[in-house]
Amino acid sequence: MSKDFENLNTIIKEQKGVIDNLARHYNTLFEESKLGIAYLDKKGSFIDVNERFCKIFKYEKNELLNLSFQEVTHKDDRFHYNETIDSLLVTNYEKKCVRKDSRFIWIEVFINHISDKNGEYLYSIAFINDISKRKKIQDTILEQTKTMQLYLDIVDVIIVALDINGHVTLVNRKACEILGFEEYEIIGRNWFKNFLFEEDTLEIFEHFKKLCAKSIEFEDKFTNRIKCKIEERTISWRNKILLDSDKNVIGMLSSGEDITDILRLEEENKRTEEALYNQSKLASMGEMIRNIAHQWRQPLSTISTAASGLKIQKELNVLKDDDLTNSLGVIIDTTKYLSQTIDDFQNFFKIDKNSSIFDLYEFTSRINNLITSSYKSNNIELKIKVNSKVKFTGHYNEILQTTLNILNNAKDAFNNKSFDEKIVELTVDITKNNNLEIQIKDNAGGIPDDIIDRIFEPYFTTKHESLGTGIGLYMVKDIVENRLNGKVEFKNDLLEFNNITRKGAFFKLTIPSTLIGD
Repeated sequence: MSKDFENLNTIIKEQKGVIDNLARHYNTLFEESKLGIAYLDKKGSFIDVNERFCKIFKYEKNELLNLSFQEVTHKDDRFHYNETIDSLLVTNYEKKCVRKDSRFIWIEVFINHISDKNGEYLYSIAFINDISKRKKIQDTILEQTKTMQLYLDIVDVIIVALDINGHVTLVNRKACEILGFEEYEIIGRNWFKNFLFEEDTLEIFEHFKKLCAKSIEFEDKFTNRIKCKIEERTISWRNKILLDSDKNVIGMLSSGEDITDILRLEEENKRTEEALYNQSKLASMGEMIRNIAHQWRQPLSTISTAASGLKIQKELNVLKDDDLTNSLGVIIDTTKYLSQTIDDFQNFFKIDKNSSIFDLYEFTSRINNLITSSYKSNNIELKIKVNSKVKFTGHYNEILQTTLNILNNAKDAFNNKSFDEKIVELTVDITKNNNLEIQIKDNAGGIPDDIIDRIFEPYFTTKHESLGTGIGLYMVKDIVENRLNGKVEFKNDLLEFNNITRKGAFFKLTIPSTLIGD
């Protein structure tokens, strides 16, 4: 019996040793844990807390044992997180708490509810970790993200980011505004399937995939249409490939400018300019017809005189063969001149689709033939100076038209001017840079200073409405600068002739050309 008692005592001692050992291990884990540990009753009051828990909240242990978890929870989170067994549904969460020194901290909480073998609740054990630094970093990142989003929303261009599959990962306010959708309706959707037209999708998406695969050279600019809630828009894009830390492509960031209205305005301006150009052609045609009328008067009079002379001589039976031959020769030569005038008229209105080769002397001779009669009838002397014996390539008829427009303007500038010595100088030359330079100067008094800046405006004219449309100089500038890539310059200048100096208009046209040589 005593031996059994000794064996039992030995077993008890061994079991007590095991229990004491487990208790020491438990106390070590409990007190030296890097996590805060607290035992709670069913009402959320502290039963026991470890040293780390006390350090996190800056309380003494005995102080915490007189408090509940709710009492150290920030008021903003008390309603959401109540650690009583009856109300706690979430067992892993983050919440804001208050330390003893009244400073706010963020903790991550994991709670496990302990029950006996019969399912009766015993206590809850909570593990907490101070995540204040992490939350501060997260808040900083969040603020930076908000700031970045604010910057993106302020800029007046579309910002869209896509992953490598074409799904939208970021949009700004302007993108939402243009597309007509809220941000949440755009994020996550496939850009190519949802916002491009079906006929454009395949080509653009394949191009996008090749760019992401780096199988083709990157293009940072392109333009395409997009589908919006209300209407289609045309966007001019600038793009940047997005890379991760290993230089792998993870998507594309694009900024886009809505150029729909610009394109519409350009189209409208193009139609307006075309109408003005056609109107200018009609005005030039009217001027040309008047020039032809001047040029034909003398030749027609010559033909009429020769024919009448032949008729009278025939009726009087005094017509000689030599007189007949001479008169018919005059008529034939004169009709050739009239025919050439018609050719000049037709050629003037041909559209130059391609450049042609011509020399300066032929060019100025054609101008002289087209305008000299109307100048003479208005007692205006046209002085032509050609300073280079070269040929060059250029749009002949357009250069001719602009020159004649300015010469006709110079002629009209002398209207109602009673002085003598009405002079217009036309100088044609090639510059050192092989550009064609045409200078036209008159002594008609010049342009008033208060309207100099307006002379190239469409429909602006100083003439009576019956004499001008106000599109001549506008078309000169448009043709030279937009079609011929040249430059038009104007100023009032002095012109001296026969010891008489008067102010007048001075135009200089500089037109790029290809020099051919003598």
